[in-house]
Amino acid sequence: MNIPKLQFRKMTLKENVDTIKWAYYEDIGILGVHDFTIQYFPQLANIDKNLSQKEVYKIIEKVVKEDYEKYEKRIEQEVIRYNNLWKKYNDVYFHTLENYLCVNWPKDLNTIDAKVGLIPVFPRYLDSFSFSISTGVEDWKLIETCAHETLHFLWFEKWKKMYPETPRREYDSPFITWQYSEMVTDPILNNKPFSDMFPFQEYGYDSFYNMYDGKILVMDNLRKIYSEDIKIENKINKGFEYISKVLEKESKINDQKCL
Repeated sequence: MNIPKLQFRKMTLKENVDTIKWAYYEDIGILGVHDFTIQYFPQLANIDKNLSQKEVYKIIEKVVKEDYEKYEKRIEQEVIRYNNLWKKYNDVYFHTLENYLCVNWPKDLNTIDAKVGLIPVFPRYLDSFSFSISTGVEDWKLIETCAHETLHFLWFEKWKKMYPETPRREYDSPFITWQYSEMVTDPILNNKPFSDMFPFQEYGYDSFYNMYDGKILVMDNLRKIYSEDIKIENKINKGFEYISKVLEKESKINDQKCL
């Protein structure tokens, strides 16, 4: 049995710049990445829309470099704080998660890389088992982010075994497979054994809690499914079938409104 270690490290300047370049041009629905980027770096708010991407990139490089050098010591201090906060949860959570999902961590995975930098959102990278996070994150939010992101890593290891036909691109936004993976963090982490382990209440994207199936909240129905005394495979299958039907129905309603 192999249990990986989540290790925080300082994001390099290049990694930080590249993340902001991506975030500035990312504008996908419920993620709101571009808007968060402007809020985090207000210096980027009034860039001339007629500038080329190359010219915008030069502005981003200058802005991020100035802040990175200004706050580099703080980043290093946060790396130490984050590692100290997470270390007591690492082994017990990763082992419990294996048992819950009935799937093992990859044998060759020794370290989960968590990069700390000046960023407005916390992107994860499934293929490299890594994610990024900003400085100044509260203790409970730091633990929640670690639990949330690493849950996705093992969740998709399970998914690959259950649904091997799913194309890799559907693990990311805006596909249903991705959306479902984001929705299940609530019923999983807010139920035992994880609810006894962590000092937070898991909460997904706001839009998930405004979805109704008739007069009942979709998230309430999903929680009921994951509270049933059935195998995890049955929970995953049943939940996915339910969410797929709800989203398909919602899509048809939206299409009719556009006619």
